[in-house]
Amino acid sequence: MLKPSPFLLLLSFCLLFSCASSDSLVNYWTMEGKIPTDYFSEKPSLYYQSDDQISIKIFNDEKYIDLFLETNSPATLRKIYNLGLSIWFDPNGRSKNIFAVNYPLPSDIPFTKNQFNFYLNKFTKIEFQEELNDRFTHFEVIDTRLNESLNLTNLDNNEGYIINLRTSNQILFSYHLRFPIKNIFPKSLSDKTIFSVGIASVNEANEEYYSALSSKEVIRKRMKKLKAGNNQNPNELAEWWVNFQFAKQNQNFK
Repeated sequence: MLKPSPFLLLLSFCLLFSCASSDSLVNYWTMEGKIPTDYFSEKPSLYYQSDDQISIKIFNDEKYIDLFLETNSPATLRKIYNLGLSIWFDPNGRSKNIFAVNYPLPSDIPFTKNQFNFYLNKFTKIEFQEELNDRFTHFEVIDTRLNESLNLTNLDNNEGYIINLRTSNQILFSYHLRFPIKNIFPKSLSDKTIFSVGIASVNEANEEYYSALSSKEVIRKRMKKLKAGNNQNPNELAEWWVNFQFAKQNQNFK
């Protein structure tokens, strides 16, 4: 019997790894004339990240993307309050930091665990919904391709973004982001287009002050930090990326 060469085995492994790493989740299709807030709760999550107990689902039609992020974890919500929430997009599906929406933005005065528990417990559900609406109004849009950062508000913006937070008896914290596809995908696309979505904190917890260090010392410190893993600090969200594929409904994208 012929034995496979080590080279062929290595090539097969590389091809297998390449196929596995390109796996993607298919979005839900947005029904014509509807914004998914009316029915998104009927759909199961497309992905669940267990470290921070976050679920995510994405809808699209030919013009808009709707992203929902939900969690019932007070610890995760405290991380979002204290350090903010970044939703990153890579239109090329390579998990690179290309385009981001930062919302909520970080708190000026972080909550301790006890302070945050007291904060949550003092509200009824209706009061907490009002608190979310009042507390978080501004957000940032970052496009690294253009080296551009926009400061927008939920109260008055004309960039095509809709972004809001909700709470209910079933879900402690639900985040909804809606924006035009053309904002991230300027070129034509199809139902085969794969893009990456990344979740992270806006700020780092206890970020070191680097200005007095040389560039080599800064790089050495950051490399050492990377070896410890993405979520070595329990006050930050675990950073993660997932690939998604556009949904379609019998028509081509334009």
